[in-house]
Amino acid sequence: MTSRIIYENGCPFIEIDGRKYPPAAFRSFRPKPDNISLMKRCGIKLNQLLVSGLPCTIGNPYSLFGEVWKGDGVYDFSAFDKQFQMFERFSAPDAYFNVMIHLDTPEWWKKAHPDSEPDSYHHITESAVDDEWKKSAADYMKALISYAEEKHGGRIFGYSIAAGLSNEWFDHSLYMPEYDRSNNRLTKIWRDIIGKPDAAVPTIDSMESGNTVLRCPASDEYKYLELASDVTGKLICYFAKEAQTILNHKKLFGLFFGYVNMDFQVYWNTNGYEQVRRCSDIDMLYSPASYGYNRRIDGVSSYQYSVDSIGLNNKLYLHEDDHRTELAQFPLENGAMLTDYYNSFFEWREVFRREMGNTMEKHAAFWWFDFFGGYYSSPEYERELILEHKVFTEMSYGERKNVSETAVFVDPGSFMCMKERSGICTDLVRANIDSLHRCGAPFDYYDLSDIKKLDPGKYKLYIFLNALNMPAETSEYIKNELSDKMKVWLYAPDICDPEDGMIKYERIGRTVGLDVSTYDCNDDIPRVDYKGVKFGFLKHTAPLFKVNDGESLAYYIDGTPAAARKDDNIYISVGRVPWQMWRDIAKDAGVHIWDEDGGGLSVTSQFISHYTTLTTDRVLHVKEDGVYIDIWSGRKYEAKNLILSYSAEKGKTALFIKYRN
Repeated sequence: MTSRIIYENGCPFIEIDGRKYPPAAFRSFRPKPDNISLMKRCGIKLNQLLVSGLPCTIGNPYSLFGEVWKGDGVYDFSAFDKQFQMFERFSAPDAYFNVMIHLDTPEWWKKAHPDSEPDSYHHITESAVDDEWKKSAADYMKALISYAEEKHGGRIFGYSIAAGLSNEWFDHSLYMPEYDRSNNRLTKIWRDIIGKPDAAVPTIDSMESGNTVLRCPASDEYKYLELASDVTGKLICYFAKEAQTILNHKKLFGLFFGYVNMDFQVYWNTNGYEQVRRCSDIDMLYSPASYGYNRRIDGVSSYQYSVDSIGLNNKLYLHEDDHRTELAQFPLENGAMLTDYYNSFFEWREVFRREMGNTMEKHAAFWWFDFFGGYYSSPEYERELILEHKVFTEMSYGERKNVSETAVFVDPGSFMCMKERSGICTDLVRANIDSLHRCGAPFDYYDLSDIKKLDPGKYKLYIFLNALNMPAETSEYIKNELSDKMKVWLYAPDICDPEDGMIKYERIGRTVGLDVSTYDCNDDIPRVDYKGVKFGFLKHTAPLFKVNDGESLAYYIDGTPAAARKDDNIYISVGRVPWQMWRDIAKDAGVHIWDEDGGGLSVTSQFISHYTTLTTDRVLHVKEDGVYIDIWSGRKYEAKNLILSYSAEKGKTALFIKYRN
């Protein structure tokens, strides 16, 4: 059996032996006959199962079926067989499976290899340069794939790998001083790179010291972060290459890795993700939907990846919906309680519906993650799952084109130039992605290094969130090829000299085409005003900058310009730009604004997914008059003079399509 990813009319499918499956799937750490049978009744044909004998971060086992990897070259596949047979028995007869293999060091490994690096679950970066563990884990992975293919290959459409904290390749040490890294293999490699055999290993305290929020790329600390991120990315590519010696690209291969919207963005050591996205041995990348505010009923749904670079690099993005329903209010096996659950079925349903809109807008796949089981164990949830699967499936056979006119860029290398305790990573990236979701226009979200792959004629507005450390060829491309496009630059673009790796403030003005200089502020946490809306960094930030020419757009409280425009460049000296300002900038650039009032939305040529987070009376600026149907409610609305008006309960999600006789 073979599988591959195909697209028809802009919609993704997983093709298995020539048959197309809309990519909606089921996953659980506690798959059992009840939830597998539930998904069968809902029509779901794709499933993921995890092979693991290790505990998760809250102490419970990832899988109740137990370990397969029993010793060096010793494997007991009975645990895998039992789980697979359960799935075969209770899922649909034409269902297929994605097998996830947990590669972290088992307890027996630590005892049998006392000279090995620390366990990979908590210290994946150190393990990434441990050749003994890498080979042993790769041998286990290949043995399991070979066995699975021989015995169950006709039902398996793909494989995935997992390692590191939370199975997402995070390093858990976070550079804490109590963990001694002074003599491990990674430190020795770093000391050779910097030519200092006795250099003190960076700790989170040493890397956060100093009177600025910036970290120089020429510094030893930056080089350690760069090395740690690089070896983690290389480790993943190594495992993928080894897996393909068995699979020969006949089945799909994927994993979780490389987020940009999270805490510990710098110290998880995952900023080397670009090489993973470009790795030809990997077909799919998974990520949970963005957490926190984005999951609230009054929030805006989002994603943790610079999501459009995944498709640009020929990968399928899978959006994991692991939202805890109110049915998650029960103790787990060890008595632990999860607290981030919804208060009602209504809250979960409306948030999940808008997550589905995001998924479809990004031409992506998704799965319902029934975490530790029981999240959907009621008739109303079953009815909703049936409806959601039906809607997703039917819409997969329509035509879906991207309509974004705004391109937003993030740079993983520039994250490492920022000291994370200042909050600046969040202030510049995640907070602005959240407000851009409210600006009334869809946007595409890329890695800065992919900018040359884009069609310059597609976008009217280019936004650079954290372009602190740009290669010279990137800045030249923007200057020469995008000279007639509206560009927005935040905080300290191009501040790092690519020739010597030093920070030079004067580079900002040259890049943004404005006179920019440092700003001495009397307030510990300065605020900026845009037409009565206050915004800016949430913590003390130094250096700060001001604008000395151009058309002023926003001001520090003392009246000093903090943002200005000159020709086709806009410079904003702080983060957390409000949605109102993004909306006005987009409008000035000629971008179509679908919603003036800060409601979240997802839009393609096929649909408009819109939600009432701020107001109950909604107005959509559509591009075509006529009758529109809300798929979720079945109600029809008529748009006149390119205005579609409706009222709905706060938090409600609508999914509009144009009605055609």
